[in-house]
Amino acid sequence: MYVIKSIKGEILRKMLHLLFTLTLIIPLTPYYRQIFMDIGFPYDATIFTYALLTFVSAFINSLQIKVPKVYTTSLKMFKDFRKRIIEYISESIGMKNVSDILRGVDGVFDKHEERFIEFIASVEREYEKKYGYIGITFGIISITLSYILFGLLPTIYGILALAIVDSITAVITLLTMGKLKKIFKHTTISIAIAFIIYTVICFLIDNNIANAVLIALAAIAVELFSPEDNLTLPLIIALLSHILHLQ
Repeated sequence: MYVIKSIKGEILRKMLHLLFTLTLIIPLTPYYRQIFMDIGFPYDATIFTYALLTFVSAFINSLQIKVPKVYTTSLKMFKDFRKRIIEYISESIGMKNVSDILRGVDGVFDKHEERFIEFIASVEREYEKKYGYIGITFGIISITLSYILFGLLPTIYGILALAIVDSITAVITLLTMGKLKKIFKHTTISIAIAFIIYTVICFLIDNNIANAVLIALAAIAVELFSPEDNLTLPLIIALLSHILHLQ
């Protein structure tokens, strides 16, 4: 039962990783950038957004390190404050119907808070409980550097590598572990599927099969050998993409 719960938690975590990483493409889109231009924003909208996300993620990370389980502590403070307010209103009004409604609302909050804590616990890794959400921080830093150094298109390649290669290899390895041979961190089937899917995606971007294969091979290599793929995968793939597209 614990193993099944652990697998479900990891799959859910990787689904969130996929969705969150793909949303980082939004600041690169012309529509997003045009919104900032229309209001006369004086800075590069993409750099500003990535810089803001870097600060927010680093700040949350620092809180998590200094105050373990900061979300449960914050929820407890909110819960205590909410119950005091409800008690005060109930005593001041003195109407049973109103008091029952307020306590019913409080019960709904309690239920959703418990579910939120259970959800966080199911997707949170052990090292994240001790050292904070460093993976998120590293990923945003890497994507920010990719855009500053190499521009829009290479950054998209890097984001897609982090979203697709990292997620697919992790999930399929988890489902096939013990059944198939592993190469370092991942099973052979997970590597093959991730390589094929990412190669197709890269080919659809610029219709160059040679570049697509090279970029996909590099992404697989970084995923297998890097100690922290969130930091290295977007930046290295962006660099390679930049070099290939200069030729």
